[in-house]
Amino acid sequence: MIGRAFPLPSADVDAARPPSLCEVLLWIAGDTFHWLYNGHHRYPPAPGEESFTDMNIRHLRQFTGDRVKVFQFNKDQERRNGADWEMWIHNRSHGVGLRIQAKKAAKNGRYPFAHVVKKQNVYQCDLLVQHAHAVGCVPVYVLYNHGGQEGADERQSVPAGLLCGHIAADGSHWGCTLLSAYRVQSEIGRKLDGHSLRHSVLAGQSLPWNRVLCDRRDPAGSRPPRSGHDVLRGMFAAVQGLTLSGLNQSPEYSAEPTPSHGTWGDAAYVDTPYEEGIDPMAVLRDGPRHLPAHVLQLLEAHEAEPPPPPVPTAATVLIDVSDEVPPEPWNLSEGCVRYR
Repeated sequence: MIGRAFPLPSADVDAARPPSLCEVLLWIAGDTFHWLYNGHHRYPPAPGEESFTDMNIRHLRQFTGDRVKVFQFNKDQERRNGADWEMWIHNRSHGVGLRIQAKKAAKNGRYPFAHVVKKQNVYQCDLLVQHAHAVGCVPVYVLYNHGGQEGADERQSVPAGLLCGHIAADGSHWGCTLLSAYRVQSEIGRKLDGHSLRHSVLAGQSLPWNRVLCDRRDPAGSRPPRSGHDVLRGMFAAVQGLTLSGLNQSPEYSAEPTPSHGTWGDAAYVDTPYEEGIDPMAVLRDGPRHLPAHVLQLLEAHEAEPPPPPVPTAATVLIDVSDEVPPEPWNLSEGCVRYR
């Protein structure tokens, strides 16, 4: 089950044929999958969440070239807002924004979903939802997974036509998956009612991130997107579907903070006062939104001297999909197999 990770893309690859974002995300997932498995089962200890996040952002920056800008901020601020980083996929005028919190699977397959930010006495997921709303983003978790988890074999069975028409033969495309933060928030609410936190259920409802954020949707026999606008619309639809799925699987969902852990008026929300009636779908209702002011400022800024973010975050990653998608994407390795 556990095979070798994909080889790193070579530095001397023909510049006219760069890897697609989808291929880079698939490679990163595979690297995470094997690295975490080895850390838990062969060469402990396993790296921490921050190490995975730092390396994965570095890979995005390195292998997608000028398409990506990365801005690093003070990581100590993460504890105030519940997010590791922010990602905007854009065409220079419109985009889809994600506020991302990483969770690493333990050896037994559990995740620290119920983490409480002690200084503010509030669940981290509540901070993630609140501050994502403040900057017009969708709150999501990225799960770092490994092959030794419960249900890993079942998750490898994916219907043909999904995952942008390709998967990793060893199942390592499950190394990085996305899960709606609203789904986590409602599950924690269920826990406060006396139920057990269902780690395997939440993991099973997550999706490989190269399926959600793919810039090439070209199963066998179809044509790839012809413009950056088409790419962005495809990503928007996938993020919208992920969020709707998280809400639909949680009929008890409420935008209120989870009980007994902080209030919207306390210090945890001092930077972003609570607004009544948060609508989880507000930023996903009418298609990719106009880029907010702080993203437009970052597009013009130098990566070494970014303006301060409106809500603290560890990093902001901007991925430009405005150019046409290369007609012949470079295949990273034989580990990426196509459905027939």
